[in-house]
Amino acid sequence: MLRKICTLLAFCLCVMTFAQEPINFTTKDGLPSNHIYDIQEDANGFMWFATNRGLVNFDGETFKTFTIKDGLPNNDTWLLDLDYKGRLWYFSKSSYQGYIKNDSIYKFQTEDKKVISPTAISKSKDSLWFNSQGTKTLKGNKFKNISITKNKTDAEIRDTISKIQRAYNFEKNSTFYFTNPVTNETVFITADKQLYFDKNFKLVQEKSQILPKQIERLKTNSSGMLYNQIAYFGCDDGLIFLDFKKKKIKFFNLKQLTGKESFAYLKVKGLKDEIQVSISDNLLIFNYNLELIKKYIFDTIDNNGSYKDSKGNIWLKDFSIGISLLPITQLASQYYLKNKKVQKINYVEDNFYAGVNNDGFYIKNNKNKRFYHFMKFDKSNGEIYGIRNNILKNEIVFISAANSFRYKNGAIKPFSFPKGNYFDSPWTSAFKDVDAFEDTYYFTTSFNVLVSKLKNKSELVYEKEGLSKSVVFNKQLYFGGTDGLHTLKDTIVFNQKKKNELLTVSVSSFLPSKEYLFVGTDGRGLYLYKESEVIHLIHTDGFSVQKIIKKGNKLWLATQKGVHQITINYDDITSSKITNSFYEADGLLQNNTNDIFLKKDTLFAASDTGLAKLNVNSSLYKNKPKIYFKSKKDTFHYKNKARGNISINFALQDFINQEYTTYQYRLLPSQKEWTSTSTKTLNFINLSPTSYTLEVKATDQHFNQSIKKSYFHVIPAWWQTTLSKIGFGILALLLFILIIVFIKNRIHNKVAAKAEVEKKMAGLELQALRSQMNPHFVHNSLNAIQYFIQRNEVELSEDYLVKFSKLVRLFFEYSRKQTLTIEEEVTLLENYLQIEKLRFEEKLSYSINIDKKIDKEELQIPSMLLQPILENAVNHGLFHKKENGLVTVDFKYIDYNTYKVTIKDNGIGIKKAKEFYKNSVKNYQSSSTIVLQERLSLLQKSKHWEIEYSIEDLSKTNKGEQGTEVNISFKKNI
Repeated sequence: MLRKICTLLAFCLCVMTFAQEPINFTTKDGLPSNHIYDIQEDANGFMWFATNRGLVNFDGETFKTFTIKDGLPNNDTWLLDLDYKGRLWYFSKSSYQGYIKNDSIYKFQTEDKKVISPTAISKSKDSLWFNSQGTKTLKGNKFKNISITKNKTDAEIRDTISKIQRAYNFEKNSTFYFTNPVTNETVFITADKQLYFDKNFKLVQEKSQILPKQIERLKTNSSGMLYNQIAYFGCDDGLIFLDFKKKKIKFFNLKQLTGKESFAYLKVKGLKDEIQVSISDNLLIFNYNLELIKKYIFDTIDNNGSYKDSKGNIWLKDFSIGISLLPITQLASQYYLKNKKVQKINYVEDNFYAGVNNDGFYIKNNKNKRFYHFMKFDKSNGEIYGIRNNILKNEIVFISAANSFRYKNGAIKPFSFPKGNYFDSPWTSAFKDVDAFEDTYYFTTSFNVLVSKLKNKSELVYEKEGLSKSVVFNKQLYFGGTDGLHTLKDTIVFNQKKKNELLTVSVSSFLPSKEYLFVGTDGRGLYLYKESEVIHLIHTDGFSVQKIIKKGNKLWLATQKGVHQITINYDDITSSKITNSFYEADGLLQNNTNDIFLKKDTLFAASDTGLAKLNVNSSLYKNKPKIYFKSKKDTFHYKNKARGNISINFALQDFINQEYTTYQYRLLPSQKEWTSTSTKTLNFINLSPTSYTLEVKATDQHFNQSIKKSYFHVIPAWWQTTLSKIGFGILALLLFILIIVFIKNRIHNKVAAKAEVEKKMAGLELQALRSQMNPHFVHNSLNAIQYFIQRNEVELSEDYLVKFSKLVRLFFEYSRKQTLTIEEEVTLLENYLQIEKLRFEEKLSYSINIDKKIDKEELQIPSMLLQPILENAVNHGLFHKKENGLVTVDFKYIDYNTYKVTIKDNGIGIKKAKEFYKNSVKNYQSSSTIVLQERLSLLQKSKHWEIEYSIEDLSKTNKGEQGTEVNISFKKNI
């Protein structure tokens, strides 16, 4: 037993030793009062504080206070508890009690409307009870007293309990009894036995036990029943747990557990997975097997109670200083050399060394994990510059302004020099850095660089102020100072003039590797240097890099803004990104980090307030940020004026890390790319009516990400609804159809009018063409009459004149008609050919043949259409022929309204006629041919006739034959 107690005390001592300073919240941060009664986490992970000025909700960023204005029966609310249904119960001195759920307050009055002051809380998975003037529970909308048995009143029950105590000789001061509201059984507990009675107070079971006899029931300051029907009694002497299901009692001596003789308070809270006992600077954690699994001691922090939330953070309350928070990241970390300015650390040969400003160098004892002085300074100026492992000399070099020395083979060896040495000067006694290069020591001081082999006199290599660091890289010695990077070559120090960028910043750290020299700067981050190039890691700009560690493709940087991990992207080194970061919120003592050391997953970080140790791969750093929207609704609806400017608020539920989380959002479906935002209020203006999904993404410093979605619907105005759009569409379609019909009718009318005009024009043109033939024929006929008169052939000229006058009468008569019968057309042709025969005398012969199937008195033909063809045959085919010529006209039947006319002559043919006219001086061309073609075109346009016309030279188709053949088919459209 004594061994267990010692172990527990040792554990408590460790807790106190490694505890970090808490984060404090007071009225300055938003609390309505610093007087805190109780702390409770709700089902959604928010923290609630009961104060004398109302109930307070905290999300890690803002405090929201609920008062009587919001529905509380009393601002002075002092007790909180959470049931299995997620209801957060509040209790105060009032006739109303109730609970909060989803930020809504529900309150219910006692059945008798009396003011009560609840004390002990009992709860199961289904119900909650509290004691105040009897045991009460919520039934309907009232808090009603419950009775163990329906047959007894409360007074009768109290009388029965007194009788049982007298019957069993129970001493009132040392006998505990408790009624289980779930089963209505009552248990009596004494130092040596347990007696269980049913609801009718009939004894059903008796068990023996051993409890300390000094326990006094009258000193009980807390009691109730937790989940799984586990009752408890907390008193000055200890804590009793009673498991009703297992009929088992377990006692814990609180004085031995805490080392305290008295307790100012004791509060027990039953959560779903554990039991928390808060007692005077202690927090004890039990499981439901009634085993103590963890405990915390806070006797260095003012408080009067504690609470552990689901994330492992510890909350401390007080009546005067408000709320104190111990983050889980700090509780999980270990701290050494507290309140000391640790400037440099290193782990060499299984020993951990630390340099403390104005104090000296420390070494860690691997057994008890404590740091002890390794070298204590006796000078006031004790700036620590380095703890270096000099592999070349197989020694550890400790460098400081007060005392620099070597540690080799378990012995401390100061740097000593022969008399008359340059180091005799007082201004050269403070080393900034020491390096061994080519069997020679190089000492960097505030004013110069000196070289020495220790046994020989030292030599001044270069006199220059501002140098502070040295490193060997690629078989050269480099120096860093306030004006950049320098190198030592042939004992001459010179600036790297080709690398101007590294001359403008102060160099604060070095790390050599095979390919690059990593150069940390004061304010410009990290550079990678080699003789051919200088690369700046742009994502480190702004950092003052105090230490660089390389593990594979990962770089770890100690900066004034925390510790950062860089993953090197060898395809584009300059854009290598930060992939992990650690700050005070993660367990560092300060963000301003002087030095770091990484051993596997363990990070040691030195700062001005001590040394922190944390596991960088802990699951604590892998929790995703928890975003929530500040609305009770899952889906929003916006209409009327609200559509014009939609504002949505979100927040991060985090009590220790609000500062280093970044946010992005996108609004689907209109916005698919993520947009960064520095505010947690998103405004959307004039969104089109539709359903939207708002996604907000949070990314913490460890690059854990989470996405929270919110849905909202922009309700359209009446003219934007689907029904309205369909109506407008139908109206638009009808209007469009009406316009199309109107336009179509107008076009139709215009086309009809135009066709009528064209028809009339075609008729007029036909008449003009017909009249055009008359003067042409008259001209030829008068030439013939003149010819006969010149030859004194009076009879022939008279006969010609008679026939000519008859033909002229026919021309005048037929020119007024659109069509002629075939009989009339043949009469005209015969008169014409007779006149031409007189003119040609016996050289011209003709024949006209009509198919017997053709009704020549009924069948129509366009008037005077064949005459120009006959004219061409006579004047162009036969006129130039020396022999006699023959013209034949054949009418052939096709069908009842279609026939074909063939006009054939045996003249010179088309080809020779063209050659003749081509060689002619007059270059004459028949006008009748042109008239014929124009007339045929007009007849086709008139739509009354379908005419097919062809002409061919017979010499091309029949060898040895001359002449021309014209074929015209006529079809009358009915």
